[in-house]
Amino acid sequence: MSVSTSGVSLRERQRQEREQLIVSAAEELFLEQGYHDTSIDDIAARVGIAKGTVYLHFASKEELMVALHERGMRSFIGMLDTTLASDATPRHKLEVVIEHMFGSLSSRHYQLFTSVFRNPEFAEFVARLREKKSLLDDLWKEPTRRLIELLDAGKAAGEFDDTMPTSVMLALFWSLVAPHGFQRLIEREQMAPAAIARYVTNFFFKGIAAPHQTTLGGDHQ
Repeated sequence: MSVSTSGVSLRERQRQEREQLIVSAAEELFLEQGYHDTSIDDIAARVGIAKGTVYLHFASKEELMVALHERGMRSFIGMLDTTLASDATPRHKLEVVIEHMFGSLSSRHYQLFTSVFRNPEFAEFVARLREKKSLLDDLWKEPTRRLIELLDAGKAAGEFDDTMPTSVMLALFWSLVAPHGFQRLIEREQMAPAAIARYVTNFFFKGIAAPHQTTLGGDHQ
């Protein structure tokens, strides 16, 4: 649902821009007054359009949340592209990715998505959505492809263990950075997300480090 203005008609460009305005208004209102207390009428009023116009783009608030999730994923992919294009080592690039992922844990945006996505009714909606199309799964394909490239680059550079399958490294990475697994530490123990990121980073890199890096003490901060 990202806006693209190249090679499209004026009408289509206007449709895309209006859709993005609706998504932005929904995000603002969800953060201001909560997902459940926000109505389609509220969103339409914020944009300055008729309620029916919102429904021309999105059939429900659930679809708007999916659109927000998609926009967040596009932003994440952009961060990955910027990080991977730098001259840093593969390890440092991956450290930046981990820091970025944990840096958002205390944000209101993350709290919003956590509360909504854990709602049983929304989970049922997502399940139905996946039966119809693979949008949510497709969104993860590009980040996954980039991370695989990064892990393989680390192997080629001698930073990561080239005897460990990249698929195993990737599975370990996703399991370690799953934000909900650390929510208790942030909420109950008041641990800073940046501190958690450091612990996770050190633990992960010790596990996938090339043997010579382990013996040479390659677990720098």
